[in-house]
Amino acid sequence: MTENQLQSKILKWLRSKGAYVIKTQPGAGTPTGCPDIIFLKEGFWGAIEVKKFNTSKFQPLQEVTITKLNDWSWCVVAYPENWSDIKQQLQTMLD
Repeated sequence: MTENQLQSKILKWLRSKGAYVIKTQPGAGTPTGCPDIIFLKEGFWGAIEVKKFNTSKFQPLQEVTITKLNDWSWCVVAYPENWSDIKQQLQTMLD
């Protein structure tokens, strides 16, 4: 599964749970290190950085940003092998 395929799967699933979902795009106006997906639902927000492999390298500031956002609310790195575990965690929070 490619990174884009996993992103699409995650976006579709989050929307099916009624979340307001933002797919970030690198470039002007997007902070360096910003996760790929930001979502909100009824007083809860989270962010997901999507990688093709669990060994994929991070861009500058991504690890720092992921840690900071996770301290503030909820932020994880998703890859095909851990998506089902992440989805299970989110199921409880979004239902």
